[in-house]
Amino acid sequence: MNAHPSDRLVAGVLLGAVVTSAFVIGMLYLGIPSGRHAHMAMRLGLPVALSCALLFPVPLLHRTVLRNRRSLFELDEDLNALLLGRVIGVIGGVALGVTLATELL
Repeated sequence: MNAHPSDRLVAGVLLGAVVTSAFVIGMLYLGIPSGRHAHMAMRLGLPVALSCALLFPVPLLHRTVLRNRRSLFELDEDLNALLLGRVIGVIGGVALGVTLATELL
């Protein structure tokens, strides 16, 4: 309960990396978008956009719009660390996903 913001940072990194690498591997395995007509920026940009759409709305809303409705024990430093961790996790998840996809596929 009395966690340090670095705990939120590490949790955000791990969650972002796992979600993004799962999207990258899954979409490259399924061939979404189709391999012949899409360049690599499109094939990596779509999983990144989907993972960002999944990971970032709730913390950003708690940080900005829903500031009055969040818990009293949730500090701004915790949310900042969580958002930074998720950004780092998305970047690392792309690298991890591409690496695993080239090994597995």
